[in-house]
Amino acid sequence: MSSDFLYPPRPANVGRGFHCLAVPLFSLLLVFNTAAIVVILALSCTLQAGRRMLSWLPGMKALGGWLVVSYHRLLQPLADRLLKDPRDEPILAAAISLGLTAGPVFIAQLWLKEISWLLVLLFYAFVYGPNIRGFVRSFSAMHQEGHVPGGIFKRSSLLDRWVGNSFLYMFFAIPMGLIPHAAAHLQQHHRENAGPLDVYATARYDHASAWDFALYMVREVMYQQFMVSPWLYFKSKHKRSQARAMVMGNLVHVGLFVALAFYSLPIAVFYMLVPWCASNFLMGVIHWSQHAFYGGQEDPKDWMYNTVTLLETPVNILNEGYHACHHHWSIGHWSESPALFERLKPELAAAGSMVFRDLSVFGLFMLLMLRRFDALADKLDWWQPLDHAEKVRLLQYRVRPAPISAHEHAHRRRLATPHDAHESTPAHSALGQP
Repeated sequence: MSSDFLYPPRPANVGRGFHCLAVPLFSLLLVFNTAAIVVILALSCTLQAGRRMLSWLPGMKALGGWLVVSYHRLLQPLADRLLKDPRDEPILAAAISLGLTAGPVFIAQLWLKEISWLLVLLFYAFVYGPNIRGFVRSFSAMHQEGHVPGGIFKRSSLLDRWVGNSFLYMFFAIPMGLIPHAAAHLQQHHRENAGPLDVYATARYDHASAWDFALYMVREVMYQQFMVSPWLYFKSKHKRSQARAMVMGNLVHVGLFVALAFYSLPIAVFYMLVPWCASNFLMGVIHWSQHAFYGGQEDPKDWMYNTVTLLETPVNILNEGYHACHHHWSIGHWSESPALFERLKPELAAAGSMVFRDLSVFGLFMLLMLRRFDALADKLDWWQPLDHAEKVRLLQYRVRPAPISAHEHAHRRRLATPHDAHESTPAHSALGQP
């Protein structure tokens, strides 16, 4: 990557000509992504309404809680036997649940061949679930699987050597429509930590602007989802095995789609293409929300400043809400995140890291898109005492884009200064304070 710019002018410095051709295509894909997620969310909200109605029946909550506890207790001996760390039993449980629900539905659809709308809706219901809890569960399990070298099983997956993703990682990714990208997440996103070279970063956008989110989807997310920008990043770093993993991830996904399309094009469309479109949108939401507060950031590599922590969230599986802790210790076990958060509090406070209570990633995204700073202020758990109006002003300031022009100016000045002369000069000296 060129050192002339601190922030690449195009994602991972993709070629200008290719970019001009890709953006119109990506804009069209965004229309399909939006249509797919509207359908999925409508179903998910309907399921959530049904779930709430069931919870009103006497004893139903207690029965549901007993079933969940019993299920995990039943699987724990299996986890003790098969997993490197028995604490990862919830990941095994998520895989078995997905396999026992969405799996038989898909097999039945293959057997029928002719599209059954009931089976299609059941497949979406099992993959995404009420309040998209199914997606969150599978995504969280896939995410944690990708952070364990060789996967969570004692016997490492051979696929990990060939395609850079374990079997279990792909087992979660493909029903959700995601192109397997474990290497990109672990060795690109976590190496660059939402900084200028991170192809998943959202630093140049106003996070309370729906238009900016659409631009991010078209300009950045599609490159991410096709593994183009991660591949360019690894290629620029001469990391051949990681670059090859990006290509293999695409080949696996496209190969499965083509094979399924030869068998039945409608099945390929409704069971792979629609989930891919919906998940593109959801991945954009996740990237947008987990690093949403770049406004006024002095050090462009200060990930604590822009990274969000969500405590006591309605949908917080495997401690995914402790995202700042996860970036601090990306190979740490997810179960240790709450304790790590307590230890990191002084550093997070000094960095001005944003912490919210009783808020999900999707809830944060919706409040940002609706510019409901008043509602966000009620959820904000700030480090010093602030009244409601002060919290609103702080949030309005922090959702702004990073001061990229100031960062670029400081970067060019460092390039023009002899190495030992600028060693002691802070990178943020040219920046103003909020």
